[in-house]
Amino acid sequence: MQALERTLDYATAPLFIAASIAATRVLQVMHVEGWLWTALVLGPLFVLAAAIERVRPEREEYLRLDQPLATEAAHFLLNYQLGYALSLGALALVRAWMQAHVNASMWPVAWPLAVQVVIAVGLSEGAGYWQHRLFHRIPSLWRFHELHHSGGRLNVSRSLRFHGVDIGAGTFLSVLPLVLLRAPEDIVLWVVVLSGALGIVQHANMRMRTPAWLDRFFCTPAVHRHHHSRNVSESNRNFGTTVMLFDVLFGSYEPPKAEGPAAMGIEGDTMPRGFWKQVVRPFQR
Repeated sequence: MQALERTLDYATAPLFIAASIAATRVLQVMHVEGWLWTALVLGPLFVLAAAIERVRPEREEYLRLDQPLATEAAHFLLNYQLGYALSLGALALVRAWMQAHVNASMWPVAWPLAVQVVIAVGLSEGAGYWQHRLFHRIPSLWRFHELHHSGGRLNVSRSLRFHGVDIGAGTFLSVLPLVLLRAPEDIVLWVVVLSGALGIVQHANMRMRTPAWLDRFFCTPAVHRHHHSRNVSESNRNFGTTVMLFDVLFGSYEPPKAEGPAAMGIEGDTMPRGFWKQVVRPFQR
């Protein structure tokens, strides 16, 4: 039984990522409309993670939500989606301008798909790293990112709780390099789906283990839990969301503790209760 439990611990995260890759490739081969990819891949992964949390939780005390389900759902359906939609609209304008004024594409479309995806992830992470780091370090920007870190329980619902300004800025800046290089829409979607799948795994309260050596290269669940620590010296580290390359290069990487953070959230958390209060809070200070 212990051997089976250990196998499940180490297999959970890789299986989630492998499933997202396989499902995305199937949708691409079947020429399914791109706007459906995220829903068809990430929706089932989210439901599965939520179910596994109930059966094999990392911490029993994190099974309860920090706030009512209706509030969490409202943040995803309204707050998150508004910011995401605005960022996609802005990116569409940039893409249209590029197509009208730049004749040549600088994207290596003839290269193997896997190589293109790796390049796209690297470029996206390079921009996203600085957006994430600045939203932690600059007080006026932290006001928007604070919502994502608020609350003392880390579970899969946290992967949906973002302020619209936060997710909008993050999406725009992380995808912008791909649009400027005129990467195909499929490649952009690969990055979005992989990032979303990792976000679900990183925040889920599922029992997962990854080899410690992997933490320095990828944003494993252990690495991201470290980033959500209530200890600000730990939460102001490990800003990568897919790979840790830029944290290592710019000195913000810190190995996670084997036992994980003592507590999650924000020290002296003053986040108000209620959806609308949380939405307008960053504009009131």
